[in-house]
Amino acid sequence: MKKLFVLLTVLSTVVFISCEKDETDSVNILSDTEKAVITNDAAVDNVAEAADYEVDYFTGSSTAITGISGTKGYFPPRPRYVDGVGPAVTVDPVGDVWPKTITIDYGQGVELVNGRILSGQIIIVVSAPPLTNGATREITYQNFYVDSTNVAGGGVCTFTGTDTTQRVFATNSDLTFTFSDESVLYRHGEHTRTLADGFETVYDHSDDLILITGFVNYTTEDDLTFSKTIIEPLTKTGECRYIVEGVVEFTLDDEVFAILDYGDGTCDDIATITKDGETIQITINRRRGFPQHH
Repeated sequence: MKKLFVLLTVLSTVVFISCEKDETDSVNILSDTEKAVITNDAAVDNVAEAADYEVDYFTGSSTAITGISGTKGYFPPRPRYVDGVGPAVTVDPVGDVWPKTITIDYGQGVELVNGRILSGQIIIVVSAPPLTNGATREITYQNFYVDSTNVAGGGVCTFTGTDTTQRVFATNSDLTFTFSDESVLYRHGEHTRTLADGFETVYDHSDDLILITGFVNYTTEDDLTFSKTIIEPLTKTGECRYIVEGVVEFTLDDEVFAILDYGDGTCDDIATITKDGETIQITINRRRGFPQHH
């Protein structure tokens, strides 16, 4: 029997679920498997968004790439990182030659201003100058961690739009997430991310507003499959480590079982789940283990 995410006997240390009703009602609204689906997806989403943001930060514009080309790892202070100290970044080849390979090396750890710790490498092959209609970025993660979660695999991101009026990035990815308890989750995703605000500030992402649509399919180590489809765009801001707004539906065994609402735009780790007309509140930054099947 393969090891699943965590034993149910220690779930009390992994996830907190609260409700305006009593605690028994909040626990009983979802099965253990359904709770595991929702909390694991939320945890993975936060990790994946942190990784995606880094890719955009260094390859999202010609100005960004020009700022690091030929610098052999030196670049001006970045407000995204604590004390302005970011990762070592190299570009090969330099000059107006494409495609380029950009290597972002976080070493043993670089801290973001929102508290995240990134380590390892992201390698990106950029086919053409950024914001060229149809340009692609092939992304590979090597020994890359967001906090204690390892991200392996990669994907392809295709840009459509213009530099000043519309920026849409469509990504097709296959990623493996390994958590601190050594449990593993496999994810195939197809997402579209639209930059709705923050065009003018290339290096300052605090004013960014990103809208996300699409779906993801998951497989656990025990071949349990589930999926999530975004039915109202997810909203991510540069100043918050969490998704602040949006609605998604979850499917298990080809049946929709719950709706997750990320809220009204407030930066917090609280969301609500609705099932069969009942609503509970959850903390989305903690994972719940999948029940073991013998």
